Amino acid sequence: MDDGTSVKCEYRFRFENGRELSYTLYLSPDRKELLRIEPYIDKKPEWALLGYSKCENCSLEPDEHRYCPVAVNIIQVIENFKDISSLEPVKVTVTTPERITLRETPIQYALGSLLGLCNAISGCPILSRFAPLARFHLPFSTVDETLYRTIADYLLEQYCKYKNGETPDWDLKGLEDFYVEVEKVNKALCNRFRGVCVSDANLNAVITLDSYVKNVIYLMKHNVEKLKTLYNVK
Repeated sequence: MDDGTSVKCEYRFRFENGRELSYTLYLSPDRKELLRIEPYIDKKPEWALLGYSKCENCSLEPDEHRYCPVAVNIIQVIENFKDISSLEPVKVTVTTPERITLRETPIQYALGSLLGLCNAISGCPILSRFAPLARFHLPFSTVDETLYRTIADYLLEQYCKYKNGETPDWDLKGLEDFYVEVEKVNKALCNRFRGVCVSDANLNAVITLDSYVKNVIYLMKHNVEKLKTLYNVK
């Protein structure tokens, strides 16, 4: 589906046995919303229901939202990778309007990059906080890159609040609190996938994302001072 205004991002996986899987994400023009992912499954499994392993911090109600907004958009991805080992090597090509990124890596990291993007623009009331970072998606970013981008993004948000007459959070306390909430979401997602996954690629992809969260929390508490060296600040 291409209505002429959506922005496309494609992840193409090529396995050593020649098998290929590809997913095309259609994003809103501002790239803050996932309009559709193809291939798409109309038949939705039980594990996609909002009440199935619902996140403890989810603010959505089953009467208004039958399905988890994260799960419903990645059904085909989870189904395709449910019997694949997380350490199986794969060649990945990520195509966005700005660039093409190529990477050979264990499947858990490639899948984690795709799921991280899908989750951020799924409409989840928690993970949608990542939407600005998804706008400038950087596939396979390292922990240090993630830390830098996360803090820069948060401080830019605080600057916008400051210019709008609101009280900014220059101490990053709100960012630390937010990442604690993200950990709760990742834990619930792992519980969702355990019932359907024969192998561990999907689970370890989420665990990889969660390890980034834990590392960012730790680095924010203990290593932010190291960033001063980038700016000659003592």
